[in-house]
This record gives sequence, structure tokens and C-alpha cells, in this order.
Amino acid sequence: MDQQQQLRTLGKVAILAGLSGSALERVATSCKWRQFAPGQQILSYQDPSTDVHFLAAGRARVIIYSREGKAVVFTDLKAGTMFGEIAAIDRGPRSASVEALENSSVASLTADQFENLLLREPGVALATLRQFASEVRRLSERVLEFSTLVVQNRIQAELLRLAASSPQHHGEAIITPAPSLSDIANRISTHREAVSRELSRLTSVGLIRRQGGDLRITNVARLEEFVREAKGEAEY
Repeated sequence: MDQQQQLRTLGKVAILAGLSGSALERVATSCKWRQFAPGQQILSYQDPSTDVHFLAAGRARVIIYSREGKAVVFTDLKAGTMFGEIAAIDRGPRSASVEALENSSVASLTADQFENLLLREPGVALATLRQFASEVRRLSERVLEFSTLVVQNRIQAELLRLAASSPQHHGEAIITPAPSLSDIANRISTHREAVSRELSRLTSVGLIRRQGGDLRITNVARLEEFVREAKGEAEY
């Protein structure tokens, strides 16, 4: 990736979007750039490394494996996402692993470089705080779901989350690629059979439909209504 490509890809990273051209060029020059193949580990859970990373291209997954090998999936990352910032800020061990889902380009700053960037660029510091706030809200919502919803409704809530980050048109959403049964099960701490049953039920009522390698949600508003009712948030 040449310098102009590096600048273009870094310019799409949300927290860096407000930087001037010269400031963005300084960041790009300071970054260490690496390529990762699908399935390759980018970060390791509990690793002492403290660099912050920007996913310049590709997709990656935030995940932890239990001692028995059970996968706990937290979220998938798209190009333009920052990750690893928790360890960069508190210098603690990594709170999760990150694996490449497809060919990915990653730019990295050391913790000291990132800290200097935050001090030098208030806009980046504010954008980082907003990202933290968004992540706390997302995780709080998931804790509530795990504590109060049955598996059927947790599956619906996860589909709704996936729909929110997917292209939508006329009330429909297309999740590309379609998540596997194991993916959904690992996201909500259940088993493939439970996911299969619920997806079959949602298919039978016309709310979802397999479309090649994609999953089409035919009525996002109706799915949201199911989740709101389960959470006791339905409007009367």
C-alpha cells in the first residue's frame, strides 16, 4: 500500500476523520502497517502489548476462547474502526483477541504515540471518548439482554443489531455475508440447535429469508417490535 492509499484509508477511520491533511500524514507516517490473512490473529487475549490499531481495510472479529475452546464473540469490526485502545490507555493486558475475517490491512501506533496524538488533537480525543461511550452503551444493552431475555429473544436482538449495521432499503435489511448458526450462537451464549429453530420459525412467518450467501430481514420494524416487547419497552 503506497502513501496515498494509506492516507485515503486512514482518512476513513472515524476518530481521525477531522484531522487536517498534514496531521493525517503525520499519523500515517508514524504508523506501522501490516497485512493479515483470514483467520490470522491480530491481537491475543491477555497479551501485554499496548499498541492501538486502525483497521484500514478488511474485516475482523473481537473474540475470546474459553479454556475448553468455546468461542465468545463480542463484535465484528469493519474497515475504519479503531481497536486495542483500552490497553493503549490503561497499559493493562488485552481484554479480548482480534482475528482477521478476511484479508485485512492494519495500521498501528504505540501507546505513547497514541497518547501524544490525543493530547495534540482535541478532536481525536473527543471522538475517542464518544467511541468509548458508544461501546459502554452497547455492552450495557447486551448485559441486560443476557440477564432478562430468553434465548429466542436474544437471537432476535442479535439479528436486529446485525441489521442496524447493514444496508437497509424500504424497511428491509440485507446482512452480508449471512452469519452462520455457530456465529450467532457464540454471540449470545447458546447452541446451534436453538439458533436453527428460531431462524426456521422466523423464516416460516416471513420475517427472514436466505438469499444466496446473504440473510434478508424482510421487516426490520417488526423485528424491532418483537425485541421491544420482550424487553417491556413496547409503546401503547
